[in-house]
Order: sequence, then C-alpha cells, then structure tokens
Amino acid sequence: MAVRQRRYSKEELARRGQEHYESSIRQQVESGNTDKIVAIP
Repeated sequence: MAVRQRRYSKEELARRGQEHYESSIRQQVESGNTDKIVAIP
C-alpha cells in the first residue's frame, strides 16, 4: 500500500482551521460557550 503524502503541514492545517472558525463559525456560537466543543451538522 502506498503512503499518502499530506496536502498541508500540521501547522498549515491548524491555521486554515482557525481561519475557517473565525470567519464562518464563531459568530454562530453563543458567547457563553467559549472553549467548548461545537458540532456542526
């Protein structure tokens, strides 16, 4: 089985996830739920 190469480094993946959260998700989360896990259907 061939080893798959990552598309993004761990750091880049974390940066992209944080960017997505800040631009798309944060405004939908209630202010009282800071630092909790959010499930998005």
